[in-house]
Amino acid sequence: MNRRLRAIIVGVVLLASVAGGVGLVVGADDRSTAETPVGSAGGVSDTDTHAGHLEGVGGQTCLEVEDRHTHLEVETADPHIAVNGSHGQLAVDGLDSLPQDATNEDAPLIRESIVLEQRPERPGEFEAVISYDVPEVVTALEISPEADAEVLETTGFAAAGETYEWERDQDETTPEIRLRLDANRTDIDHHARSSERPGVDATAAAHEIDDGYAFAETGEWGIVAVPQVDLAWSQTGSVDATREVTVDGEGTAGEHVAVFGPHETHETSVAGETIRLIVPDAAAPHLADHPAEILETLATASTELRAGGTNQDVAIVAAPPDDVDWGPEGLQYGSSDAWVQADSPLEAAGNVWLHEYVHTRQAYANGEVDTEHRWLIEAQAEYYAATLAYEQGLIEHDEFEAFLAAGEGSPYADGVLADPVTWQDDLTDYVKGPLAYGAVDRELRLATDGEYALADVFRDLNEQEGPVTDELWLEAVEARGGDPVRETAERYAYTEATPEVWTYETHAEAFEGPAPAMAYGPSLGDPITIDGLLEERAADALEPVTVGETVTVPVAVENRGGREGPYRAPLLVDGVPVDTANGTLEAGDSAVESLAWTPEEPGRYTLHVGDHPVTVDVLEPADPRVTALEATPDEVEPGEPVTVSATVENDADRIAETTLEFHTAAGVIAEERVVLGPGETTTVEVELTFDERAAHEVGVGDASVTVTVDEDLATQAGEGLEALPGFGAVVTMVALGAALLVAARRQF
Repeated sequence: MNRRLRAIIVGVVLLASVAGGVGLVVGADDRSTAETPVGSAGGVSDTDTHAGHLEGVGGQTCLEVEDRHTHLEVETADPHIAVNGSHGQLAVDGLDSLPQDATNEDAPLIRESIVLEQRPERPGEFEAVISYDVPEVVTALEISPEADAEVLETTGFAAAGETYEWERDQDETTPEIRLRLDANRTDIDHHARSSERPGVDATAAAHEIDDGYAFAETGEWGIVAVPQVDLAWSQTGSVDATREVTVDGEGTAGEHVAVFGPHETHETSVAGETIRLIVPDAAAPHLADHPAEILETLATASTELRAGGTNQDVAIVAAPPDDVDWGPEGLQYGSSDAWVQADSPLEAAGNVWLHEYVHTRQAYANGEVDTEHRWLIEAQAEYYAATLAYEQGLIEHDEFEAFLAAGEGSPYADGVLADPVTWQDDLTDYVKGPLAYGAVDRELRLATDGEYALADVFRDLNEQEGPVTDELWLEAVEARGGDPVRETAERYAYTEATPEVWTYETHAEAFEGPAPAMAYGPSLGDPITIDGLLEERAADALEPVTVGETVTVPVAVENRGGREGPYRAPLLVDGVPVDTANGTLEAGDSAVESLAWTPEEPGRYTLHVGDHPVTVDVLEPADPRVTALEATPDEVEPGEPVTVSATVENDADRIAETTLEFHTAAGVIAEERVVLGPGETTTVEVELTFDERAAHEVGVGDASVTVTVDEDLATQAGEGLEALPGFGAVVTMVALGAALLVAARRQF
């Protein structure tokens, strides 16, 4: 490392999933990529030390799979550097679209390129070439490949135990590493289910979990996990990082899941979310439904599930069902990638397509969830898969009712959902869970006359920062429905009590009446304003802001439901509410609220306006330079004022702010605060006086000026004569005049 640097900023980034969505690019071409902005330690001054984790990234470097899920998650540790989202505003009457995400165009980029290579001659494995384009401000890199990867060769990197290091002053070559990885993975912690799910046909079961593969490669095609790399770097200035995943040859790549072999990609966009269905050629003959119908089902679910947690991109792969002994029927991996066996039908209460899609909306599940609350993850996915299928007309009510009623019987009813030790069957959360969840949902709807549903609590959990606990869920239920609904939730989650499934008539009473349905998003036509250090300015999109500036975002609220209801529009920063607006809207009405946030620390933050994430870089103010320092006059008598003028310039591309300290040997004698826009110059003046006869050095920053303090000649002469015996005032004046005359003559 360069020891002459005043400071080194360290950013620790695992290039992993981002809950806000990623720039996934897929297609049926021969070389398809997914490019993801992965964040920065940008926006921090070069005298700070910064370490952070991107959302979807853990302090751990491995994937964590929850005990009874086929929903995989990557732990989130520190959300203070979060990425992705969309810049721009959204019209009140057009909450369905949002401009695409962008990284900070001004910041240099670390570009990580992952090229995946299929090896047909060696089925069951593949290779990955990972290289880095490193900007000048980065002085060193350190990477840690995942534990199961075999390192075949490196360029520029030096092995250091389990990590590999590159330093610019030792090697100017492009750092690159080639890995060999196992494609056939069974090391996914899930539980087997060898029998049919009770209450439905085998084809309707959401998850027939047996021991089998979670990822596989046959030599002809493959569905594989994209390798994850733990990356750390040292930098001398702000840096962004992007990640591009590419399949060399036929195939396509998402952020966490890649497909080898010929395929077709179908896509649709709705409510700011792009959904892609990737169909390998080997899977196409097995599809139970047309790709357009699958996409329509998922797009409708995206609109109807008002629970937050949407992603900018969702990629779901149709897996060939016959060539591989799959474990689950579907697997959601990372934050927004999934695969589903192609022959899974849409017309099923346990709709696997919808089940895995619901998992992509569980942003809270990407973080820490305590044991007593884990049942909720699969219960939600099963319940909303069945509910959305019913509401879309894919199943009849008797199928919906039979699906939930399976939870009434043994062995599922005998377990306590919040205490997995009591479960007599590993699928208790899949079977009893949705019945209990639905019963609470129904009671909440009835208690609030349709104003609230458990989807609102779902949203509340997605907006939380930090671990999700059972108490957090109960408090959210109570906040929406009061003590009686909380008591119902506690009874069904923390005791063996099991609700009875409701009939068609009682279902209609709670679920099919008119209800308010609030949608939130940025508002077109109302600019974002930034105020604080300089005069207020308006922006069409969130530009980088400076610590201490206040960002005000116009938020559109629309009641798309059938009757009047309350709304609560929060502005979230990294999942934490920083401002909230409350009100009431009639059915069909809309409003615009202004929500504000004043950042106190530099970094990259994700603002959520409704379901729409927006990335903003917060920068430390630049340090202005003192380019000149003058004193007028520079020779004075004791007590006579002198004006010291400092010329101050901001040559940075952002706001500069500082407090100028005027100092002498005695210490700081004056202070003046200065705020300058990019490229601005100003002059700061202070008036000083000195009583001591001496040469006084006045400094500001690196500049200094000398002020000489002395008495004039007349004063000195007068004082000298008056000090002699016998000289009075008149004599003194005469003597002084003579002295001046002599002095004048001596000049010629």
